[in-house]
Amino acid sequence: MAENEPNVVSINGTEYDPSDLTDQQKYWIAQVQDLQQKRQAAQFQLDQITVAADSFMNALISSLSEETSQMMSEDS
Repeated sequence: MAENEPNVVSINGTEYDPSDLTDQQKYWIAQVQDLQQKRQAAQFQLDQITVAADSFMNALISSLSEETSQMMSEDS
């Protein structure tokens, strides 16, 4: 079953048994995994910031458009 299968690390299409890796290689793998998670979290936050900034910009544009329409109506 899956529980008895050894963990494998795949790097550039080659699978490695973690027990065959040096402590330094394991450390680098841990660093890479941590940085990948941080990159995903940062992208998630960037997506949220982008949507929020676009929303505020659209609200501003709409507000300015309404003001311009009101000014034109008052001038008529």
